[in-house]
Amino acid sequence: MKALTRALSLLSALAILSCVTINIYFPAEEVRGAAGRIVDEVWGERAQDAPPPAGKSPGSSFLQWLQPSSAYAAQDIDVSTPEIRAIREAMKNRSNELFPFLDAGNVGIGRDGLLKVRNTDGLDLKARGAASRLVQAENDDRLRLYREISRANGFPDRADEVRAIFAETWREKAAPGWYLEKNGGWVRK
Repeated sequence: MKALTRALSLLSALAILSCVTINIYFPAEEVRGAAGRIVDEVWGERAQDAPPPAGKSPGSSFLQWLQPSSAYAAQDIDVSTPEIRAIREAMKNRSNELFPFLDAGNVGIGRDGLLKVRNTDGLDLKARGAASRLVQAENDDRLRLYREISRANGFPDRADEVRAIFAETWREKAAPGWYLEKNGGWVRK
């Protein structure tokens, strides 16, 4: 009887240790990779290589071996729908008009990753209008891009997370000398 109890206890412990939990999660790293590719495409040679994200080193405590392991369902990010391709192409075509304003510091990249008219010093009325028009069109396309990526990949309620990842990527890949919003002010990269 003791042997049967011991065997059942051992079998139960083994069953608990071998449990696997499958989690459906927001594919942040995949979105980050897609963001990097899109920013590189839109900005071309102007896009700077961003530093790799800081990874967390896994701990190796004995307790980790006792916890059920988790398997994550991998998800490929679709950024090639006709709508997304059209938005990317419009942004790419607009970038050459935006670069002079970014280079001169008239336009900067906000904390939210959207463009902002930073100052209009040295711009005539026509150039001020052009800067405002370009910034508005670019921001509209960026917001549409985030919504479309979220919708096309089955997480339409997570567009804000997509936006946050892209904001980080736009800022990281900004060219040297461009202005970035930081703590309510502007700093040159």
